[in-house]
Amino acid sequence: MDLVKEINDKYLALEAEIDQKLEKVQAEELKLERQNEKLAERSIYTPAPKVLSYEEALLRNTNTLKALEIAKARLRSRSTYSPVEKLLQKALQNYRKELESLQETKDKPEDQDNQEEEEEDNLYELVMQNVIEAKKQHSQKTVDL
Repeated sequence: MDLVKEINDKYLALEAEIDQKLEKVQAEELKLERQNEKLAERSIYTPAPKVLSYEEALLRNTNTLKALEIAKARLRSRSTYSPVEKLLQKALQNYRKELESLQETKDKPEDQDNQEEEEEDNLYELVMQNVIEAKKQHSQKTVDL
């Protein structure tokens, strides 16, 4: 009986914990629904856009143009000299050099193996040619005698 009671108590505690979590989630959902309703009400009652006079519009436009020119000048000065960009370029070049050297060292053993095989083949062919020539010379000498 104690075992059944312990299991029952355990699951009752888990059920209570799940109920608490469910209540929290439901409360958060209600909160979000209220916020969405408030946002919907605000979007319905948007104020009319402010109509500027000709002078105010001119002033706003000139200020905007000045700000754009200043931003453009800043960008131009930063693009002409950027130590960070220079460091990144140097790091990229070093990385590429290292990568190329690693690839070359990786390719070299294969090339060396191929060269050694070619040299062995060439040496074998040269020896065989010498043997054939020696046989020809020997056969000519025996014919001449």
